[in-house]
Amino acid sequence: MWQIKHCWTILMCLLVTGVVKAQVSFAFIPEIQGRTLDGLFMARTVALDGQSRVVKLSITVTEQKAGKIVEIQTPAFHLFPGSNAIPPQLARSSAVLFEDSKAAAVTRQSGSFIEGDYEYCYRLLDGTKTVGAEVIAEQCFQYYLQPFSPLMLLDPADESRNCNTRPTFFWQPVLPAVPNMQYRLLMVEIKEGQHKVEAINTNLPLINQLNINTPMLFYPAVNRPLEEGKRYAWQVTAYRGTTLLAESEIWEFTNTCVDKPVDTVKEAFRDIEDLAHGNFYVANGKILFALHNAYNPMPLTYTMSCITQPSLKTGKLEKIKLDRGMNYITLDLQDKRAFKDGNYYQLSIKLPNGEWRQLRFLYKNPNK
Repeated sequence: MWQIKHCWTILMCLLVTGVVKAQVSFAFIPEIQGRTLDGLFMARTVALDGQSRVVKLSITVTEQKAGKIVEIQTPAFHLFPGSNAIPPQLARSSAVLFEDSKAAAVTRQSGSFIEGDYEYCYRLLDGTKTVGAEVIAEQCFQYYLQPFSPLMLLDPADESRNCNTRPTFFWQPVLPAVPNMQYRLLMVEIKEGQHKVEAINTNLPLINQLNINTPMLFYPAVNRPLEEGKRYAWQVTAYRGTTLLAESEIWEFTNTCVDKPVDTVKEAFRDIEDLAHGNFYVANGKILFALHNAYNPMPLTYTMSCITQPSLKTGKLEKIKLDRGMNYITLDLQDKRAFKDGNYYQLSIKLPNGEWRQLRFLYKNPNK
């Protein structure tokens, strides 16, 4: 009878211990917080049993091929019911023990983990004991860590001249993708004598757009158009919640037209190289340009797109054959429904040598 009661008592103790462990868990996002040593301390503990206790935290990071990378032991701290952030001062006072390996050496020097297949294990121990401390909770997370690709801006290009008063901004997405990652675009005017870095950090933003889900942003319709001759700086950051994931360089561009608008009626045919260099053109119903072909006869490869209304499709384009020597080409746009008076468009032409030239133009209906 005594043996039965003794076994029942042991069983109840084990059940109680299991419940206590199950009621304390960890909230950790390895794809964000598992990239650096500092990120490990951004995990949170969630205690649902309503008890306050003194605990110690042990964090062990292991890579599948390299083995254990680092083990962190914190001093004792108070764990309260509910969600708890790890106290910031623990990062400075914890014992950090690195293994003797190349991967551990890189992490020790840089504070970041290299690419690899990682396991992050968190253990809460009874902080009132120095020897034989009871494990209150333990939880491990697996993640294959890949470094983020650089956040690269694309358009408007750095130090370019832009004739569009409402440009569309493009940049390369950050990879690998992180769930719920978003972008922020900041654009400011650069005052006289300012550097672009100073401008982006001190000037009042003209665009401060948050919660962008794609690597592009149409110029906000509620914003005033850019002004002729003024310089602008822009930068994009990637973030999740309050965590900054990546930050681009700062680029600048000038809103101006290098050449005065060319009246096609008066100027007739001009070399495509000159027109592309000026990067602005007034098309009074048609585009006239000259192009030299030093090769055998070939078809002209070109595309059209609407800058003002990207959803407008220019439809099937006229087929043009290039002869050897100088070619004088007329693109008649009057009968195409996509070309609307006052809209800006871009013509992209593939030269015979394989290079591309872009001509941005303003379409004017000659019948108005």
